[in-house]
Amino acid sequence: TMDEKTNVACVLTKSSTPSAPVLWCKKIKNFGKARALIVNSGNANAHTGKKGYKTVEDTVDHLSKYLDCKKYEVYVCSTGVIGEFLKTDIITSSIPKLIEQKSSSWKEVAESICTTDTFIKGAKANYKIDDIAYKIVGIAKGSGMIFPKMGTMLAFIFTDFPLSSNILNIVLKDAVEKSFNSITVDGDTSTSDTCLLFSSNKKSLNKPIKSLGDKRLKLFRKSLNKVLQSLAQQIVCDGEGASKFITINVNSAKSYKIAKKIALSVANSSLVKTAIAGEDPNWGRIIMAIGKSGESIRQESISISINKAQITYKGALINNYNEKVVAKKMKSKNIEIDINIGSGKEQATVWTCDLTKEYIKINADYRS
Repeated sequence: TMDEKTNVACVLTKSSTPSAPVLWCKKIKNFGKARALIVNSGNANAHTGKKGYKTVEDTVDHLSKYLDCKKYEVYVCSTGVIGEFLKTDIITSSIPKLIEQKSSSWKEVAESICTTDTFIKGAKANYKIDDIAYKIVGIAKGSGMIFPKMGTMLAFIFTDFPLSSNILNIVLKDAVEKSFNSITVDGDTSTSDTCLLFSSNKKSLNKPIKSLGDKRLKLFRKSLNKVLQSLAQQIVCDGEGASKFITINVNSAKSYKIAKKIALSVANSSLVKTAIAGEDPNWGRIIMAIGKSGESIRQESISISINKAQITYKGALINNYNEKVVAKKMKSKNIEIDINIGSGKEQATVWTCDLTKEYIKINADYRS
C-alpha cells in the first residue's frame, strides 16, 4: 500500500493479446494516482475473457473498500501461465492478511513475484537535489518471454522524489526505451509486461518541478536510467538457460531508431545466439542479421569486432584476421559485439543472452 499523495506512471506491453490486469492498468493510468499494488505469480490471467477481467474488477473492489480509496488507485499485475482462470477468492481472501503482514523487505517482495527466475532482481540509487537526500528503489522479474517492446516482465520502481504523474510518465517512457525496451532473451513479447513508477511525494522541493527543462530533473533521470538499466541487465543475465551476457553496440548510424533496429535484429537472431553459446566465431551470422533488419546499409561501410578483436573493416575481413584469437575471446561469459555502420553519428545499445539446450529444456517442461 502507498500514501495518499502517491503519483504513478506506467508503461505497458504492446502485445495485441494483453492480460486482464494490463487492460485494467491501461484503463486507470491517466488518473495518475496510486494507493495499492497487488501482484500474483503463477497465473497470468491472460486470454481469460470477461471472466478474467471480472476477477480483476472484484479484486480491485475488495481492496479499494478495505483501504477506503478510489478504484482507479488500485493497480493489479499478474504473471505466469496464460489461459488458465484465476479464482477470485484466492486473491480477495488474502487481502487482509497481506496488508497486516506487509513486508518492508524488497527482497521478499521480489522473490514473491518470480516464476522461472533463478534469482531475485533489485537495484537502487541515492542522490541529492537542493541538499535533500532522495532514493530510487526498483524490483523486477523476468527470465523468458523477454522482448518487451514496451518480456513475462514486471518492474516496480519507487521514489520519494516529488514529481507529478505527467512528468513521471515522460521520464519513465524515455528510461524504459533505453532499458527494458533494449533487451531480448527469446524475441517473445509477453501478454503481461508492466513497468510502474511510483512517487510517494513524502518529501518536498523548495520549488516544485513543473517542466522537463528544470535542471533538477537531470540528476533524477540519470538515477532512474541507472536503476532501470541495472534491472534490465539482470533480467538478461537470468535469461532462461543463458550462459553468456551479450552487449550489442551499433555505432555511426543515421538515427538512434535505425541503430536500435539493427542491434535488435542481431540480438534476436537464433543463429547468432547459438553461435555464441557454442563459442563459434561465425561472424557471417552477424552480417546476415544486420542484413535482415530491413534497413538500407552500405556493405562497404560495415565494421565488426567481438570483445575488441577486429574482424571486418569497411566491408571486408581484415588482412591479418586470426580466428583463434576471436574464438578465445568468445570463451568469456561477457560478449560485446561492436558494429560500425559508417553512415552517421547515432548509436544504440541492446542487451541479450545466448540460446542454449537448457532454454529448450526449461520451456519444454514449463507451460507458458
